[in-house]
Amino acid sequence: MLLLTALSGTLFVLPVLVTFGIYFGLDHQRILECGFHCGSDNSNSSTGSGNSSTGTGTSGDLPTGANLTAAQYCEKSYAITPAPGRYTFNPNQWGDTNDTGSLCINVSIGTGFTNSGSDNQDYAAGFAATWQYPQGSEDSPVHAFPNADLNLPSVFPVQLSTLSGLDLDVSWAYDPDSTIVDSTNYTGLVAAEVNANVCVDMFLSSNISDANSTTGADFEVMVWLGRFGAATDPIGVADGPQENRTVNGTTFSLYYGDNSLGQHTITWLADQNTTDFTGNLGPLLRNLSSYTGPTSDDYLGYVAFGSEALYSNRNVTFYVPKLAIEVSVS
Repeated sequence: MLLLTALSGTLFVLPVLVTFGIYFGLDHQRILECGFHCGSDNSNSSTGSGNSSTGTGTSGDLPTGANLTAAQYCEKSYAITPAPGRYTFNPNQWGDTNDTGSLCINVSIGTGFTNSGSDNQDYAAGFAATWQYPQGSEDSPVHAFPNADLNLPSVFPVQLSTLSGLDLDVSWAYDPDSTIVDSTNYTGLVAAEVNANVCVDMFLSSNISDANSTTGADFEVMVWLGRFGAATDPIGVADGPQENRTVNGTTFSLYYGDNSLGQHTITWLADQNTTDFTGNLGPLLRNLSSYTGPTSDDYLGYVAFGSEALYSNRNVTFYVPKLAIEVSVS
C-alpha cells in the first residue's frame, strides 16, 4: 500500500490515502499497444501458453540462454506458470481500468530457468516488464503490479510461529526505455518522471482460509527495495519511521497504517535503492503486533516480487534477471 501524492507536470502536492490491493483475477482482455510487440492473441490457459519468440537481445527482447525462449504477455491479468511451476508471473494491470496505458511482460520459458546461469529450481525464470501509464487519479494512482508470485500450495499458508526463514536472492534494474539492461539509469528515470516501487508483497491473516487473499487478508507486509518518484511513499510516512532493522547490511525503516480495505499495512523501506539483495526476510515479519501487524499465530499465504507501476511519461523497463525465494519451516 502507498501514501501517494497527486502528480502534475512538476510532481507536487497534496497527500492522499489510496488503496490498491493486488488484483490477481484472470481477465483475458487484450492490450494491443504494448511496450513489447504483442503479436497474436494468447490462449486462455491458466498456464499461459502465450506468444513465444527466441530473444535476440534487441530492444524489448529478454536475453535468453540455451533452451530458453522469451514469451510475451500483454493481457490485463494472466497467470503464467512455466515449468517447474514454482513461480506464477502476471502482468497484473489491475488499476488500468480505462485502458489509459499499456504493459507487456516477457518471461523466459524453457529449461535453464534463469539468466543468471543457475539451473537451481528455487530460481524463477528471468522476466521483464515494459510499461507506460499517464498520471492516475488521486484516489487510484497505481496502474499495475507486474510480478512473480511464489506458487507453493504444499507450504502456504504457513503459520508465522513455524516460519524459520524467508530467504530472498534477487537482482533487478530499471531503465527509461524499452531496452532490457542490467543497470539502473537513475538520471533517465528522473527525466521520465517515473513513479514506481520495487518490492516484496506479502499477505497474512488470522484465518488460514483468507491468508492467500490479497483483498480478504487481515495484513499486508511489504519490503521495498526500490522507490522512484516524488509520489511514491509508504502508508504512514507522515508519522515518520517507527523503528529500523538491518538484514544482511541493508537497513529498513518501518511505516504502518490501515488501507481503505481495512487491512493493516506494514512497509519496510530500504534506506537506499538496493538492486542486489540477499538475505532472510523472516525477521521483518516478527514482533509486528505493536504496529497493528500480524502475530506469531497468524498465517502467511502470499509472497510475490514485482514493481508497482504508477506513472511514466515514456516507456520504462523493469528487469529481473535473478530471483529466488526460499521458505523454511521448522
